[in-house]
Amino acid sequence: GMSIGGLSAETGLHKSTVHRLLTSMCARGYVQRDAETSVYRAGMRLCELSSYIVDNLDIVERARASLERLEQCTDETVHLVMRDDKDIVYIHKVDNGSSAIRMFSRIGMRLPLYCTGVGKAILATWDTAEVRDVWQHSDVHAWTEHTIVDEDAFFREIDKVRQLGYALDNEENELGVRCIAAAIPDYRGRASYAISLSAPVSRMTDQRVAELRAPLMAARDEIARALGG
Repeated sequence: GMSIGGLSAETGLHKSTVHRLLTSMCARGYVQRDAETSVYRAGMRLCELSSYIVDNLDIVERARASLERLEQCTDETVHLVMRDDKDIVYIHKVDNGSSAIRMFSRIGMRLPLYCTGVGKAILATWDTAEVRDVWQHSDVHAWTEHTIVDEDAFFREIDKVRQLGYALDNEENELGVRCIAAAIPDYRGRASYAISLSAPVSRMTDQRVAELRAPLMAARDEIARALGG
């Protein structure tokens, strides 16, 4: 939460303007005010809007059956993400119900393109100049000790993804979790969406990655065809 003063400083708006906007947003349920501290927080109405947007994303509905089949045949957690500026946003998740470990990912969660398997898979379908622009305008830092923060190493990784057709996340944004990801290309071969399979590193060995590649790519192709890619 934030106070009116904090919001005023953050936005550059006058306190009276911030107060007027907050009053309107509170009345509509987008913001909630703590009566004791006068701190404002996001309201549940935003969750309703978020759910509405996700439910009405055509790709979620078209991909749902393919993703559920992918989880059933691999017994691993499946994610569907979309690109939003320099980030990816999780828009659908099929949990592996038998796993004792739960991924920290959740629908609506946002992470940078550069440090995720799904993000690297998406970037690999773009021109190098566009990828460089994303890198240069991202807040590149180490989320874990495995995050790639060197520019040359990052572009070598993107070249590798282009060669293989899939990307890996080797504990780059969450320790203990490894992912294999594939972008969903449109009719131009360019992607704004991607899917992944995630598992604890103890289970996601190189051999397991090799086993998961075929079902992952088959699901990717199925979704791409449904979207006209």
